[in-house]
Amino acid sequence: MMNLFGVPVSDDVVAAFLAAAADKKREEAKKSFKPDSPFGKKESQDVENKAKKSADTAKKFFDAYMAQGFTRAEAFKLTVGNLNTKF
Repeated sequence: MMNLFGVPVSDDVVAAFLAAAADKKREEAKKSFKPDSPFGKKESQDVENKAKKSADTAKKFFDAYMAQGFTRAEAFKLTVGNLNTKF
């Protein structure tokens, strides 16, 4: 096989060159790959917002039961029951 300069190169050398180039490209791809972090900032903010919304909902349940005349213990048990139920 001839290279760009017209110098004959053996097939073994060309195959080794191509394999080395492919390996280098593969290594560069591995180094540049950065998977999404499950602990990323966007996700943690979403969890924080969900927790605030859940706490607000629980407080509204509790206050509604207290306004209807339930005792604190009864209102708490009813609120816990509502939080464990999927709507």
